[in-house]
Amino acid sequence: MEEKGIICAMRLKTNGVNTGMNHKNNLTEGPLFSAMIAFTIPFLFSSLLQTMYGTTDTLVIGNFGSTAGVSAVATGAHALSLVTFFSMGLCSGSTVLLGRAIGAKNDKYAASIVGNTIIDFGALSVVFMAAALLGYRLILRLLNIPPEALSEAYRYMIICSIGVPMIIGYNTVGAVLRAMGDSKSPLLFVGIACAVNIAGDLLLTGVFHMGAAGVAIATVLAQGISFVFSLMFLMKKGLPFAFSRKDIRFNKETSLQMLKVGLPIGIQSIMINLSFLFITSIINSMGVSASAAMGIGDKITGFAFMPQHSFSASLAVIVSQNMGAGQPERSRKALKYALLICIVIEALFFAVCLVFPAFFPSLFSKDPQVIKMTGDYMKAYGADAVLTAMAFCMGGFVNGCGKTTFNMAQNLIGTFLVRIPATWVFSRLPNANLFLIGLAAPLCTVINVTLLAWYIGRMKRKGELN
Repeated sequence: MEEKGIICAMRLKTNGVNTGMNHKNNLTEGPLFSAMIAFTIPFLFSSLLQTMYGTTDTLVIGNFGSTAGVSAVATGAHALSLVTFFSMGLCSGSTVLLGRAIGAKNDKYAASIVGNTIIDFGALSVVFMAAALLGYRLILRLLNIPPEALSEAYRYMIICSIGVPMIIGYNTVGAVLRAMGDSKSPLLFVGIACAVNIAGDLLLTGVFHMGAAGVAIATVLAQGISFVFSLMFLMKKGLPFAFSRKDIRFNKETSLQMLKVGLPIGIQSIMINLSFLFITSIINSMGVSASAAMGIGDKITGFAFMPQHSFSASLAVIVSQNMGAGQPERSRKALKYALLICIVIEALFFAVCLVFPAFFPSLFSKDPQVIKMTGDYMKAYGADAVLTAMAFCMGGFVNGCGKTTFNMAQNLIGTFLVRIPATWVFSRLPNANLFLIGLAAPLCTVINVTLLAWYIGRMKRKGELN
């Protein structure tokens, strides 16, 4: 019903008019495999740069700061990710609907989506910044951050909260560009942010020894410069359909359709990140070394999960365009290609985690205890990487079909009924360690994969993918 409502609304707006939208990045025509790879590679490099962006913070603070500083940055980054991923989820509503409008060749509706996106996310950026500034003390206390890391975490959170509008602004521009089939330009903006962030980290924390505050300042500066460049680029390039200032206005119907698709993804993101904060709180209670180990482990998995994140994001756009163009069989084929590639890559990562558990952790810390604990954590997450390769690809496919509510539901079921309870139980067992706690992740993902496979099969049996 959800997808049919969106399509009906689009058909009413189109009213049989051929707008003649012409896109050089049309993903509904030509050889699929090569088009998907070409479209996904910039996503992959963007993910790489974004992961390097965050990893640089951990590397610099770990080598020029202290273990307490690593804990402060890792915990503060987890807290701020609530805002970041919620806004990215909401932006997905714009991406999917704009992709469908492009596939259906509906210029007028596409312009309405872009105009509403500007209004909606401009207002939300101010609200989210205020929420982050008002709530950071409470959040950090709830996370049981070690006392020796508290003061640095406070400074990190205050400074980074000021940069929230820049994060949302960049995500908004990126959502519009990707929906049009342009995955290369956002890569440029991420590259600019990464370069500024690395230089800022090395200068402020490595040279001036400002600790977590230096990392935070570099992060905000990088976000601001990236957003300005992306906005200037979009203004100069223009859109492949008629768009003017009169389109920048609030339209209740369009905003509701964007929310219908994007809000479940946003809620899913924020709830899953809340679960990560809960898990962080459990691990923080085990001491500063465990807290630092988890922070480093998350950075390593960030690299490992890049292929599946990239294919999930690209699938959402490819599927939305092809479903809008009435080509579900092309969407199904894209899913098969993505699954094959991601599973092979993540299986190789799992093998490295098992055979060389200290290899990646030793790049981030000189503390033998932290290296050992991180290696144990990564053994469990290596297994999860193979399972999440399937879950992310199928989730991107379902989102592209407009079925974001189910995708939200299956993620929350796995997270709150399996992962959080299992993490808590494992942490209470005698001789609990990070390997045992990490096993909660693959247990959760097994549920996610099972539910997604069932739902995609159900869509096919109902004729929605024929």
